[in-house]
Amino acid sequence: MEETTTTNDEQLESNEELEHEIEASTNIDSDNKVERIMSLENMINGYLMDLDKLQKDLKEQSAMLKDVFENDAEYAAASEKAREVQKMKKEIKDKLTQDPSVALLDAKVNDLKTEVKDVRQALSDYLHQYYQESGLTQITGSDGEVREIVTTVKLVKKRE
Repeated sequence: MEETTTTNDEQLESNEELEHEIEASTNIDSDNKVERIMSLENMINGYLMDLDKLQKDLKEQSAMLKDVFENDAEYAAASEKAREVQKMKKEIKDKLTQDPSVALLDAKVNDLKTEVKDVRQALSDYLHQYYQESGLTQITGSDGEVREIVTTVKLVKKRE
């Protein structure tokens, strides 16, 4: 009986040691994950600062370029002619769309554009769900063509 007690004690000690090792391993994995997340957060913040600076520089340089164009007489004359042509084009388009058959065709085109947008959004949602549930980044279409699932992520300011 004493031998059984010793064996049980040894098993308990062994189990406790194993639990401590698992806990230590989990803590190390947890610490590494926290470090990786903090490192990623620092890199993201660095890139955000770089992006802000680049956007500010781009805005300044674009304004300077716009000023150069606006101060050139030849460019100003060409821009005025372009505005006149655009105005004339719009007037002709408006006149053509007054015809009922053209107006109907225009409405159909707009409806189809809306439908394409809605179907693309639904497809995107289903692809995202497919990717999350399967972990796969490719899908074979009914036509047999293999397509890659591409995800895009962007950062936007939180609305309040």
